[in-house]
Amino acid sequence: MTWLTPGGHEREVPRPASRRRASIPAAAAPDQEAKMADERGVEAVEQWFRRRGLPAVVRGRPAHLLVRTTPAVVFIAAWQLLTAVLNAVDGQTDADFDRLLDDDLFALGYGGLLLGLVVVPGLSSWLTARWVRRKLVDRGGDVPAAVMATGFVVVVPIAEWLLEDGSLPFGLVAQAAILAGLFAAAFVGVGSIVGWALRAAFRQLRLLGELTSRVLPLLLLFTVFGFFTTEIWQVGAALPRQRMWLVVGLFAVVAVVFLLAMLKAEVTTLTQSRTAPVGLDKLRETPLAPFLAGDVPAERLPLTKLERANMVLVLVLTQVLQTLVLATLVFVFFVAFGIIAIQHSVIKAWIGRDPASGTLFGIQLPVPEELLQVSLFIAAFSGLYFAASTVTDAKYRTAFFDPLADHLAVSLVARDLYLDARKR
Repeated sequence: MTWLTPGGHEREVPRPASRRRASIPAAAAPDQEAKMADERGVEAVEQWFRRRGLPAVVRGRPAHLLVRTTPAVVFIAAWQLLTAVLNAVDGQTDADFDRLLDDDLFALGYGGLLLGLVVVPGLSSWLTARWVRRKLVDRGGDVPAAVMATGFVVVVPIAEWLLEDGSLPFGLVAQAAILAGLFAAAFVGVGSIVGWALRAAFRQLRLLGELTSRVLPLLLLFTVFGFFTTEIWQVGAALPRQRMWLVVGLFAVVAVVFLLAMLKAEVTTLTQSRTAPVGLDKLRETPLAPFLAGDVPAERLPLTKLERANMVLVLVLTQVLQTLVLATLVFVFFVAFGIIAIQHSVIKAWIGRDPASGTLFGIQLPVPEELLQVSLFIAAFSGLYFAASTVTDAKYRTAFFDPLADHLAVSLVARDLYLDARKR
């Protein structure tokens, strides 16, 4: 700044210090934006791997654990609250429950609560998972997730205490322990694996009818005849529910062994050291599209033990969930069939006493306990039969397993591109 002196000369006057501006390189702002864009791109790629059930591929420590646990928190909270309401209204004894069911209005309301128990937890968890996916991209959602976690630890135990008159301190500690377990599961990626396996199993529900049309006729031929034998009802009536769950668990272990025998060999074949550029077209609409400009690495980096276990677990869980869907359908069929076809007097003649009121997961049901026991046994046996058929049925492989193998093949090529880009 210049100033005119009384003599007519110009004199340079320094500017006030408060108005001076620091010089900023012109390239700094674009560089910062590019860095932020790169970070968002990497985060989108890592989220894509998690969505495909492969969290072990992602390098670095997992973030946003509080937000990631929200779907499970919502599912468990909805289940606990509805279960507490059902337990609060079903009476103190079996006789009270039977007397309450004589009222048509109570029976209708109780049936609505049972339907809500089946639908609400799953639906609310699915909607929350959709919200989580958006928030993970935007790096937000921490405050709502914290509110939901606080409600899970504090509000749910208080509601259960008011409805069921339990121990409030124990409820608070138990909820905090469950939340800690969900954090640990999210840290190791269990939620991503289970979420993808659930989505894959439900996507293939339309194909389940094709397979059950071949499996169920012969299966039903044996199980329906077995359903009407006195011995199976006597065994079901004599076994306590805990022992019956042990029988179901034994069948489940054998089924998983059948599946592992096939899936380990399949994963070994898929994860050979050589890689082929398969499925590149499927990656063009994904966050990995920018990586397709270069060549696919000719040699695959050896999979870590954790990555290999992750891939086996994805396949096993998907097959197990499909088996669980079939077993559930068989269970519901025989419960409905028993309600229609078998009178209480017939059950009494078979087991030598009056049938007891049924409970499942601690919830009173308007179904005889013995019918639930027999249906559980038949459903577990049917699941084992189904799992064994998946190992030996060639048509099953085409309908169910080949899409899963293609999924893993594309994921492995994406892994090669992702790790190659990280090395640069």
